[in-house]
Amino acid sequence: METVRRAVRPVGVAHRVLLTRVDPRSLAEALEAQTALMEAGVPAFHAFVRAYKAHERAALEGKPITGFRGPNAREAEADYRRVAEELLRELGERALARAEGA
Repeated sequence: METVRRAVRPVGVAHRVLLTRVDPRSLAEALEAQTALMEAGVPAFHAFVRAYKAHERAALEGKPITGFRGPNAREAEADYRRVAEELLRELGERALARAEGA
């Protein structure tokens, strides 16, 4: 939160925090962190990326998570897809708002 306040906001760049390496066994902690960020006025993605061994194994094999086949690979891929969908939805809403305002 301090980085956003001191380095990001002053330059006026659009931003949103993405929680990554979230322990799949402690999702409540991720939800608490997201809530804390939003209550502090720091925009955060609703989606987050859980930490799976599949990420490490895919990287070691030189594959993107979308091309890796192994335990939790589909769950890891789904996390990134949710982030992308949320971002695209937000961008689409902004574009629509700009078009309506023009």
